[in-house]
Amino acid sequence: MWLIQSPAQINVSGNHLLSDEAVQNLVPLKYPQALMKVEPDTLAQQLLNRGPITAAEVTRQLLPPRLNVHVEERVPVAVVLPVGKGDRAGDTQYLQAGFLDAHGAWMPLSSFGLGSASPQLPKLQLRGIQPQYQRYWPQIYETISRSPVAITAIDWHDPNNLVLQTALGTVYLGPYSPELDQQLATLDKMRNLPNQLADTEVARIDLSNPNVPSVAVVDAPGPGAGAPSSNPNASP
Repeated sequence: MWLIQSPAQINVSGNHLLSDEAVQNLVPLKYPQALMKVEPDTLAQQLLNRGPITAAEVTRQLLPPRLNVHVEERVPVAVVLPVGKGDRAGDTQYLQAGFLDAHGAWMPLSSFGLGSASPQLPKLQLRGIQPQYQRYWPQIYETISRSPVAITAIDWHDPNNLVLQTALGTVYLGPYSPELDQQLATLDKMRNLPNQLADTEVARIDLSNPNVPSVAVVDAPGPGAGAPSSNPNASP
């Protein structure tokens, strides 16, 4: 009588992004399985290894016979986009398309079974992070999440220039450094920029030196139109 005949006898709780079925399928059992032969601690550890889960607890229930599984999920905070061939430098390796959580843990796109238009996908996009720089992601994410100026995308395919897409335009930061806090504070002081220049006039904002910010503007129509020119007068 005390048999687990199918995944339907696995009761799942604590999940918000993962469906019950997704968690049930992560439990590595061969059916039918004698309930008393199930090792809850072993199953819990296997769940951590097999899915986007940070904590798991498995308990047996005799009447009716089933397993109760409580999980805590990894929460994706950024979508990792693939790097185009034209942006690759030699044999440089980048993280594959997927998700990152706030701690820098990578997860494949298939982790949550979400469609590309799912409202549960994080809004922040990240392109071009190399594995050796992944350890900096927790500090970067914590800092940009506090930014008063909205940041929608990060391009880090060139480690010498961290590029942000913000509500004020494209921002060049240079190599990542602990100065990121100061750089974003300077960006906040430039909130009046839209009152001085239209979006189409701003080519980029350079905050590689947050003490001397500059704005490159798009040339007026004419010979060489479309090329950015430095406009120090647009600096705060």
